[in-house]
Amino acid sequence: MAIQRKHIIISAFVLVLIIVAAVLTTSTSSEKAEKYFVVEKGKFEATLKCKGEINGLVSTPINVPKILGDRDLRLWEIKILNLAQDGKYVKKGDFIIQLDASTIMSGMREEQQNFEKEESELKNAKIDSAVTLTELREDIKNAKLDLEYNKIDLEQSIYESAAYQRKAQMTYEKAENNIAKKQRDYRLEQNKLKMKVGRSAENVERSQKKIDKFQEAMRAARITAPEDGIVIFGKSWDGQKYSKDGMLSTWSFGPPIATLPDMSKVISETYVKEIDISKINVGDEVKVSFDALEGVEIKGKINTIARVGEDHKDFDMKVFKVVIHLNETHEGLKPAMSSNNEIILAQSDDALFVPLKAVFKENNSYFIYLKKDGNSIKQQVETGLENEEFVLIETGIKQGDVVLLEPPLEKVELAQR
Repeated sequence: MAIQRKHIIISAFVLVLIIVAAVLTTSTSSEKAEKYFVVEKGKFEATLKCKGEINGLVSTPINVPKILGDRDLRLWEIKILNLAQDGKYVKKGDFIIQLDASTIMSGMREEQQNFEKEESELKNAKIDSAVTLTELREDIKNAKLDLEYNKIDLEQSIYESAAYQRKAQMTYEKAENNIAKKQRDYRLEQNKLKMKVGRSAENVERSQKKIDKFQEAMRAARITAPEDGIVIFGKSWDGQKYSKDGMLSTWSFGPPIATLPDMSKVISETYVKEIDISKINVGDEVKVSFDALEGVEIKGKINTIARVGEDHKDFDMKVFKVVIHLNETHEGLKPAMSSNNEIILAQSDDALFVPLKAVFKENNSYFIYLKKDGNSIKQQVETGLENEEFVLIETGIKQGDVVLLEPPLEKVELAQR
């Protein structure tokens, strides 16, 4: 009897397990059956999200002083000794950057030595000119006296023989030719010495101008703010932000050292991947929010889209620069503040859409599973834009359709359209 009772208990236990398993299976099937979405027309918004950087629409650039890039000075690069705090509000005339003036001073001392040398050469050239021309004038004066003497001798020769008269005539003409030659030589030497003195004078003037440039460069080594504003330092050619002990290129046509943006009109500069650039257009509306300003959202519009893609260190493909103009500003906005841009690709108050997980892809076609009269139907659809949760369905469904969120357990054939 005990053994029989034991068998009965075991059998009852197995039966209970079977019943529980059946219930669980039914429950699981029911849960799967309950995972559906009823299609209703409603508001749909598709967006493209991208990070950006805030700046003023208009900003005053602080460029490298042109004098530092003068070729005569041959400065090329100058060390930054000190600079104002990035993001600090400054007034017109306030300190921005102090450059190392030792290189400028060294060049100026060298040029001052050259100036002294050129000035000495000019003085010597003037003295040599004066002495040489004085001697030549004396020679001409003496030649004229000889001519007078020969003239007298020629006049007296009428009382002499014909041969003597001929000799006196020739001597007189020779004296005339000698004076003409000395006068020509004088003019040539005068022009020659004038050019020599002029060249020396030009060298002195050039050297003096170069010294003046060095002095101007010395003053320009301290850069101040041209206007009131928040100073935002730029980046050098290698992409590094200007900082203390860094090097500043003296090329005046390079990027600005810093800018003073006017935050009364604000823009957001962002980059869009090349695979997404065809989705957006100038004039598209944008919702802009900020990590640093919780709850603040400002609307804007795309103002410009770059025509040419570029490489960017934060992306693994080409990107296009996009500039968004914000419709308004906010007192909390600061230059270089990061922004979250949601470019609105599509908006509709009367759209048909389903959850992303309800759409499946097979052989480059999209389809969904519909539930009709207790049966599952595989329906091909044409999809449109999507957001983080839903995708637009252009064709293939209608309002009131029940869409399964997971494939049914049984095999379903594709419905004929």
